[in-house]
Parts: sequence; C-alpha cells; structure tokens
Amino acid sequence: MPRLKQVGTDEGSALTNKLLKRVGESMGIVPNMFKCMGSSEMALDGFMAMNGSLGAGSLGGKYMKMVVLATSELNNCIYCASAHTQLAKNAKLLTDEECANARRCIGTDDKSQAMLDFVKKVHKSKGRVADKDIQAVRKAGFGDAEIVEMLGTMSLITFANYISNVAEPDLDFPEAPKVS
Repeated sequence: MPRLKQVGTDEGSALTNKLLKRVGESMGIVPNMFKCMGSSEMALDGFMAMNGSLGAGSLGGKYMKMVVLATSELNNCIYCASAHTQLAKNAKLLTDEECANARRCIGTDDKSQAMLDFVKKVHKSKGRVADKDIQAVRKAGFGDAEIVEMLGTMSLITFANYISNVAEPDLDFPEAPKVS
C-alpha cells in the first residue's frame, strides 16, 4: 500500500489532471509514481518540464536511460529501475542485458563506460569529483552540455527515486531482476 496518495487522473487540481492526462497519452499508462508526485502540481509540472527539456538535449535517449538506470540503482529505487528497464526496452534503446549492466554501471562501449564511471563518482562524492574525473568523461567524447545533462538527469531521477522510495507506490511495471 502506498504511503503517499496516488492521485487519480480526475482527483487532482486542473493542472495536475492535465499533466497526468499528458503522461497517460505519451506513455499509454499513468505510472503510480506520477500519481504520487501529483499531490503537488508544482512538483509534477517542474518534473515534467525538466524531463522534456533533458529528453530534447544532446545527451540522447540511450545515454540518458543508462544514467537513469545507474542512478536508480545507486539510490536503491526498485520502482524506477523497474519502470525505466521496461521503458528502455519498449523504446528499443537498450536490451535486458544492457539495462542490467547500466544498473551495475557497466557500459556498452568505452564512451558509455566513461559516462557511467563519472555518474558513479558524482553520486559517491555528492558532486565533488576531481579534475581528472571531468577530464576522463571529456576524453571519452562528452562536451560540457552533455556533462550538465548527465547531472540534470541524475538530479531529476533522484527526485523520482526519492518520491518512489518515500511513497512506495504500487509497482505497475514488471519488477526488474536484482543485480549484483
């Protein structure tokens, strides 16, 4: 049973209802995490705006999903790891194995490995990475815009992870297998 209310698509404010309807239209369902976030129309609106902006950025869908999966695992959020595993597979961005590996911070190539190493270091150090860490991700081919988008993606999914870990919404995606 969720610890925060899962707001139905007709139970919230006019803005919340509109936003949840938009989620449903784009995803085919309104995930329960969004329904929990819907308790605050401003939080939901901000989350969706930032998600849309980052999705249109230069990092790209595959790398963005890898950052989301790694961060969700680092934050011990099974809801988001499960949801984004399914979403990545549905969008044909990543395979089952690639999703599990991203959660382990294992990339598909040298470039994605450098990105996931950076994500892990940012998470562990709470952003206080060394110059060599920034140099390594740049050397792998990421520019400053992509680095900022990695950080934005980490921040955005951390918010969703915290909503999910605090609210404990009903899991409405197939549970992702545990990784070690």
